[in-house]
Amino acid sequence: MENRRATIDDVANLIEMRTQQLLDEGFPPDSNIDPELHEYFKSGLNDGSFISRLAVTNSLIIATSGLCFYQLPPTYSNPSGRVAYVTNMFTRKEYRRQGIASHLLNLIIDEAKSLNYRVIRLHTSANAKSIYNKAGFVDYNGYMSLVV
Repeated sequence: MENRRATIDDVANLIEMRTQQLLDEGFPPDSNIDPELHEYFKSGLNDGSFISRLAVTNSLIIATSGLCFYQLPPTYSNPSGRVAYVTNMFTRKEYRRQGIASHLLNLIIDEAKSLNYRVIRLHTSANAKSIYNKAGFVDYNGYMSLVV
């Protein structure tokens, strides 16, 4: 298995994985969001506002991770106001429970640290909560946060 950073060439696969993630989480496909996903991934990968690490085996992307960035007004606990947000964590069903998601999560946490982000947040499903707890995230009013 190979782990690598996503590129523009991966946009179609990121769309397919995101769509499957939303379906697995119970969101009904009541509209076609492929054009919006395409624009989001393309522009985010180009300008660095979105980073994704991928797990690939035999040329098939089996898991994705994502990290996007935003700015909030400074607070005492986060004087810069900068926040990294974990998103797009998805592993194909047949590859789950093998530590792949945890490995990708650690890679994007390291990326956030290298970019000097000290607050990392996410929303999670109940099924994945233990992965984030193991990585040190703490539940706070529906958001899970990791201060590094």
